[in-house]
Amino acid sequence: MPDHHYNLQEQLFSVKTLYRELYEQGQPKSAKPLVFNDLVQLALGNPKVDAQQVMQHINQSLPLRRQYVQLLQKLAFATSPVQAAASSATEISSRKSAEFELLFKRDKQFSDQVYVVLKIPHSIEKHHNQGVRVNCCSEDLISSIHFPPIVDGKTQLLMEESDQKFIHMFDTEFAIYLS
Repeated sequence: MPDHHYNLQEQLFSVKTLYRELYEQGQPKSAKPLVFNDLVQLALGNPKVDAQQVMQHINQSLPLRRQYVQLLQKLAFATSPVQAAASSATEISSRKSAEFELLFKRDKQFSDQVYVVLKIPHSIEKHHNQGVRVNCCSEDLISSIHFPPIVDGKTQLLMEESDQKFIHMFDTEFAIYLS
């Protein structure tokens, strides 16, 4: 074999070794390793999953974000795609699709708090027992919030107006996936 093949192999080996070392340095030592099943369970809306930890892993890794969005596209109960903004403002007051409606109402006593109301006219049994997970996805970030079980076709949360999860739900640049 010619000499240049050995040099190329050595270079590839060195690059791969350095990449592994850099990747391992970027990973938190105390964090529980993430397995694919964690992504699937979160996408299915399982309330027993440690959503905060899994979302932290997802948002730190582009490949995990892509996998999670693909899972949501396949497993979600309902979706609302990225919205076309009617003006320069990127916030809207409601999200509607054939399967659900997401809107907010201001608290009359506390102006910085809002009730986020989720209406699902034809919900499934899981939504009555376990609640509903709302995933807000943009190209750079995914946020997830769990709503309580559905009663009479709707559920609601009281949130701070400045809460990033609230802002993402009504931002036109975020797609919504319900599970």
